This record gives sequence, structure tokens and C-alpha cells, in this order.
Amino acid sequence: MAFVGRKVHREPKDVLRQKESGWQMNDLGKVKLKEYSSLYDPNMRHFFENKKVQQHLYLTGQIDRHGRVIDLDKNKGKLHVLEREFERAEQIEELRQKDELEMRYRVQRKRFNELERVRKEEILHKLKHDRELSKAIINTMRSSTNSSVSSKMKSPAGLLKGPDSLGSNSAEGMTPYQRNGMLLENSMDGGF
Repeated sequence: MAFVGRKVHREPKDVLRQKESGWQMNDLGKVKLKEYSSLYDPNMRHFFENKKVQQHLYLTGQIDRHGRVIDLDKNKGKLHVLEREFERAEQIEELRQKDELEMRYRVQRKRFNELERVRKEEILHKLKHDRELSKAIINTMRSSTNSSVSSKMKSPAGLLKGPDSLGSNSAEGMTPYQRNGMLLENSMDGGF
């Protein structure tokens, strides 16, 4: 069986070449197409009547609360003012946060300095107490060595003979610390 149907009309090749030569795409960048907005398309009206879609369009700022389309080109000035107000509000908030951080830092630094001052005072108090304690110990040792030396000098046994018996140095030209040192050395050597 043979295919029976209409015969397809074909144009000659030279006619097709002539049509193709008239088709040029050089000026596409210069041609401005009409802008399409689906919000104004009557064929999309059924889609945009949906409550969820309208809620989304309202939240994104494409329609107002009455369902009218907001023309962004006409409201560019208002949008620019709003954007500047938001930027200014953000700058003010950043400055407030920066001031708050700086205040916290100052308060923490003040607390730290106070704690450091108290710690240094405690260390100084402890050092003074230790110094007083060591002075008391030295005074006690001096008084005990002086009393033992004076009692041994008075003793008739004569265990300690006199200042010349301590060595070639005489006790007369010495400071009290040197004398006590000599007495302590002699007592450790068994001189007492």
C-alpha cells in the first residue's frame, strides 16, 4: 500500500536562500522589547485571585492591601527614602551596640583594676605582717642572746672571758648587728 495524502508544497532552494538572507540578528541589542508584567496579564487573573498568592504578593510588596498592583517605577522615590531610613536605623543600631560594648569594656576594666588594687593591698599587707613578724623574731633572738650573754658574763665560772677573747676584733668599733653576729657565731661554735 502506498501512502496517500496531500502533497507537501516545497519552495525552491533559491527562494529559501533569499528569505534567509533577509533574516539578520545584528540589531538585537538595540531593539527594546515591551516589558511583560504577569500582574497585568488578563490571562493570569485566575491565578492571582488565589488568597495564598495574594498574601504572598502583599508580603513581598507587589500589591497593596486592597489588591491593587503597586507600580515600582512610580514609587522608586518612596522606596529610596525608605531604604535610606533603614540604612540610617542600622547605623544608629550599630553605634548603640558599639557604645554598649565600650561601656561594658570600661566597667569590666574598672572591676579588674579594683580587684588588682585589692590583690596588691593584700600582698602589701602580708609583706608588712611578715616583716613585723621577722622583726619580732629578731628582737626576741636579740633579747635572748643579750640576756644569755649578760648572765654568762656575770657567772663566776668564767665561760665567757671578755670581748677580747672573741678574736682579734674588738666589739667597740662594731655595729650592733655585727656584735650580735659575732655573738651568734660564738654561740654556735660552742663558745657559750
